[in-house]
Amino acid sequence: MKYYISSPSINPLSRLLAAVGAMLVLAASFFFGLIVLGILLVIFVFFAVAIWCRSRWLGRRPADASVSRTRPPDDDSVIEAEYTVVSKSRD
Repeated sequence: MKYYISSPSINPLSRLLAAVGAMLVLAASFFFGLIVLGILLVIFVFFAVAIWCRSRWLGRRPADASVSRTRPPDDDSVIEAEYTVVSKSRD
């Protein structure tokens, strides 16, 4: 047995109006959801482009620094030394 909050209307005109109203509410909520989804997509793309540009900006190298890194180090840059182990750490 079905239980209703209020008994369904017998009038066909009121049933038709309720069905049309329900379809309009369903269509409006669908389009509202599409608009919200579109706004969220635009925000996501904006932040993705901003993060990509920021990573490209931080990853760039100046032209002068790349030339100096390819040169082998001079012989004067090596320091030679002697050392003795004072204590060993035991695990």
